Amino acid sequence: MRLWLAIGVILFGLMTVGAGAVAIYRHAIIADETGISGWNPALWLVLFAGAAVFLLGTVQIADAVGSRPARPE
Repeated sequence: MRLWLAIGVILFGLMTVGAGAVAIYRHAIIADETGISGWNPALWLVLFAGAAVFLLGTVQIADAVGSRPARPE
């Protein structure tokens, strides 16, 4: 069960990174067309938060696999 939850956390992190990247790209296109500044720290925060969630899920998978009881032979 812990492994499936960790996989879910990783998928959520990947979706957040993807959404942040798309938002940064779209904001850059709008900024280029209108001449406004393209710097938006909130979009970078979304991107890095997604990366942090992905890394958290990776640590959870390592913990779930490492603490799994040994199978009797």
